[in-house]
Amino acid sequence: MKKIVGLLFVVTLLAGCITQSVQPDPSVLRVGVSPRSQPMVFKQGDQIVGVEADFAHKLGEALSREVVFVEVPWNKQIDYLEQNKTDIIMSNMTITAPRSIRINFSTPYMQSGISALFRRDAYDPSGLLASTIINQNKRIGYMKNTTGEIFVMQRFLRGEKKSFSSRDAAVKALRSGKIDMFISGAPSIWWLSAINESALVAFPDVLNIEPLAWGVRKSDMALLDKVNALVAQWGEDGTSKKIIQNWIPSFK
Repeated sequence: MKKIVGLLFVVTLLAGCITQSVQPDPSVLRVGVSPRSQPMVFKQGDQIVGVEADFAHKLGEALSREVVFVEVPWNKQIDYLEQNKTDIIMSNMTITAPRSIRINFSTPYMQSGISALFRRDAYDPSGLLASTIINQNKRIGYMKNTTGEIFVMQRFLRGEKKSFSSRDAAVKALRSGKIDMFISGAPSIWWLSAINESALVAFPDVLNIEPLAWGVRKSDMALLDKVNALVAQWGEDGTSKKIIQNWIPSFK
């Protein structure tokens, strides 16, 4: 009996130690990123760079917290935040109603949208409108688990739809003629057009409007309030515009 009581005491003690060990360091800001979306957040060598990375460093400086980037699979971003593995999602995330049920979003720092990428030799810009793009009977590529996928499924009622797990795979399929257009977030479309300028061209406008914002745990209202105050300040003093235009010169 004494052995059992002793064992239970040890288990309880260990459980207490485990609980205490997972408490995050308040001097560190753990930023959840999925670095696959040029120019918003991506890797150059071993470094996390892009619009979101610059904003994260600015946020850490303002909060006097060391920024640590936590690389998270895109479809696990909200899970990591809820499980207290990250403090904030800064990864080109669009505000949607389903996501807002699970997390709080900051005030949007940028208005973006969905756009389209075409092969240059098959692109006729004359009279091309958003409505004509949506109604074309074409082979349409999109990324899984993104608002681009939602947009394609809801708005493209014609044509063959094909999903991709990476933008590189989608671009390869577009260049080789396996799809006729690639639908994704406008910043990524513009970036892909710029680095494939001789072969690909971007639709010059957005097909919808999507606010981009940062995700915070429902229980962390203090952080949300601080972030919202900074977003407002940076919008007024030009900081946000400067950061975005460094990566997206055409942003107004």
